[in-house]
Amino acid sequence: LYMDDFFFTGKKQEKEGKQAALTLEELKDIRQQAKGHGKKLALWVTFYTRLLDLPLGEYLKLIDVVTLWTWRREDLKDLESNFKKTEQLGSHLRKTLGCYFFDYTERKPLSIAEMKLQCEAGLEWLRQGKIEGIVFLSNTEEDLGLESVEWTREWIRKVGDIKL
Repeated sequence: LYMDDFFFTGKKQEKEGKQAALTLEELKDIRQQAKGHGKKLALWVTFYTRLLDLPLGEYLKLIDVVTLWTWRREDLKDLESNFKKTEQLGSHLRKTLGCYFFDYTERKPLSIAEMKLQCEAGLEWLRQGKIEGIVFLSNTEEDLGLESVEWTREWIRKVGDIKL
């Protein structure tokens, strides 16, 4: 079960004391349903780097997999340190790396260098067993001729058969 944009970071939610789309009790109920009666559905969540310093520990105890996303291209310089913070969130958490092709704040595509940074870090973390996969957000950019997308396609062709 994948929960996208589950955690709140807005000022309105902060004032109301809300951290997430569901209460802890509601999430516990969903987890019980996902794991009950012989089911083994994992709970996945989108986890933006801006969430790393928020007190979300009680929620994260109920999550199985976090996908770490860097929302703003300027924050990619901190990818390594942000991933280390993600590792410290809980030893039970499985991890994947989310890679954007586009910076939605600046409304510009990422450069090839920025894609390479994400992809190469992800491949190294896969080799080290630190993550289980790399997720690419492609819903609106995949076939627009962006250089970052074309570079990534070629990169996947080149590294796709590597045994991990």
